[in-house]
Amino acid sequence: MKQFIHEQPFTLESGNILNGISISYHTYGQMNDDQSNVIWICHHLTANSDASLWWQGVVGQGAIFDPNKYFIVCANILGSCYGSTGPMSINPDTGKPYYLSFPQVTIRDMVNAHILLRRHLGINKINLMIGGSMGGYQALEWAIMEDDLIDNLVLLSTSATESAWGIAVHTSQRMAIEADCTWKEDTDDAGKKGLKAARAMGLISYRNHGILVKKQSDPDKEKTDGYKASSYIEY
Repeated sequence: MKQFIHEQPFTLESGNILNGISISYHTYGQMNDDQSNVIWICHHLTANSDASLWWQGVVGQGAIFDPNKYFIVCANILGSCYGSTGPMSINPDTGKPYYLSFPQVTIRDMVNAHILLRRHLGINKINLMIGGSMGGYQALEWAIMEDDLIDNLVLLSTSATESAWGIAVHTSQRMAIEADCTWKEDTDDAGKKGLKAARAMGLISYRNHGILVKKQSDPDKEKTDGYKASSYIEY
């Protein structure tokens, strides 16, 4: 994992200012002279910048995006817990972690951070940009912000805007976190139980009735506890 440090103030869409940001990223392969082999991957919400780890078969030796052919970049989003500046980072103004004081970030903020990294890497052309889920939101935003830079766009399991259903699911998840009495504490584990409940709700929204019934039904229909589906969600 590599680290890019931007030491200048970074203004968020909300108007809040971060006094410098750090961006974690991975690169694979070598960029050719005309930059025609550049692929930029925008990761989903809970992933990190090591796309070869969470996207095996797509990124890696002998995969679809082979470093022997392409120069592949994946940057960790602003606000994440996987190396880029986020709530666990040290606030330079206080010398302590931001925790709950970390300001809200938007998709546009994430893309603006990516653009800083792009310039740092000397990339002036992206042959293919690909993103799934929230990564797709980033890719769409970026394609509008720098429409003359990206030649090809691949979007997976995403949309141009969040639906009312999606907003309702995410609001419920935030309510679950806020119901944890520890969530406002200035500790690394603040809101951990609430987050577990929120993640369970999220996982259900990634499945449907049919697939859960097919994969998580108990053969013993007389059970009164210890259900397979419960174990799956708790895990």
